Amino acid sequence: MSQQLSLRDRKRAETWAALHAAAARRAIENGLDCVNVEVVADDAGVSSRTFFNYFACKEDAVLGLQEPSVNPEMLEDFDIEGDLLNEVCKLMLSVLRTIQGGDDSNDLRSRIYQAYPHLRHRRYQYILKVEQLVLETVTSQLAESRRWSEQGADSGWSGHDVDDVASTIVLAAGTRMRHVMQKTWSNPTQTAQFQALDQGMELLRDVLKEIL
Repeated sequence: MSQQLSLRDRKRAETWAALHAAAARRAIENGLDCVNVEVVADDAGVSSRTFFNYFACKEDAVLGLQEPSVNPEMLEDFDIEGDLLNEVCKLMLSVLRTIQGGDDSNDLRSRIYQAYPHLRHRRYQYILKVEQLVLETVTSQLAESRRWSEQGADSGWSGHDVDDVASTIVLAAGTRMRHVMQKTWSNPTQTAQFQALDQGMELLRDVLKEIL
């Protein structure tokens, strides 16, 4: 069964990549207005119906965007009892990387964003989905955590709602994600992005020491 799932997942990944490559190529060579679902699907060797199993619209196919997800490995790595801001930042970066399939090369996407800057708004909509998904995960885990149930009267969280606390942490993590994206725009590899995150966290702690 696991082999069947592996083959199915591989086939799905190949189809996703073929659709994205076809849509992106058409946008670069012929212009975004000339990209349509029927042509992209035909270029990728699938039906128009199949296209919508992978992408909500042609813009998502052009940019290679997909719905964010939190997989079991991310949840296993996430330590709600640890350094919470750092843990949430790492989780958010991991989830953020799920919206952009394919390899780590950003050259094609950079060309598309340069040619069609309005498509940045589409990517921003997916980033908001990432933040919402992370917020739901953090809120749920924090509410059930020992650190929340055992907080004392002198805790900084005392008197605050768990939803508000989780939202504040996720908002702070979101600022770090923007730092990561700015620093790694030309080289958005997993290694580069997590290195930028570590450096950004160190900078944030240094700044907070001076202003608080």
